[in-house]
Amino acid sequence: MPLNKLINDNCKNRIKPALLVDVKTEALLVFARTALERYFAQIDEAKFEATVGTDSDTHYVYDTLRKLLANLQDSVVNVDYFIKLVQESKKSTILKELAKCEDPLINYYDVMAEAVANYYKNKSAYLPEFLVICVLSHWILEEEKSIRLYPFLKDIDFLELTSKFEENRKYFEKDDGCTINEVYEVSSIIIEKLKKYKYKVNKTRVSKTRKRK
Repeated sequence: MPLNKLINDNCKNRIKPALLVDVKTEALLVFARTALERYFAQIDEAKFEATVGTDSDTHYVYDTLRKLLANLQDSVVNVDYFIKLVQESKKSTILKELAKCEDPLINYYDVMAEAVANYYKNKSAYLPEFLVICVLSHWILEEEKSIRLYPFLKDIDFLELTSKFEENRKYFEKDDGCTINEVYEVSSIIIEKLKKYKYKVNKTRVSKTRKRK
């Protein structure tokens, strides 16, 4: 598979950071794109109408998230790109070199994916769209990470989005527990794992993404 086709089929105008600190932000956006794509694909297929409080609140939240997804699809790849890259790199020297260049990004994504898998190992996951809001809010507002490469994120009021779910906590209670609290907890775990993880070149390492496929 040609290099340009592999990338363009997944992301038309990819923004590729040069610094590892910005690659962590890119990885978080890959995580967000992948989660939103899967979520909206599922509810659209099921013709399910997601709601958060009033009709006005619902439109605000989900219209904002769909617009965010469109921007992410234009500027960052998703996990499918990683999977295809790893598969195709076995057949092409050029793609093998590209896979090496993408290794930090894949590693950072794996750290987050593993955190989610471990948290929900013995229970069901809820509100993936709220999880996206929480991790991005935490990274951008609380950790004050730079988003200069992704200016569309500046147009999103993450505090307002969060408030829509907060105001409707009772609606999201499941099995005598509050899924809102669970999402806050797992989002904090994800961010802490991402912050603490230091990428090191390891020729013997096999990423979680590679092992799954």
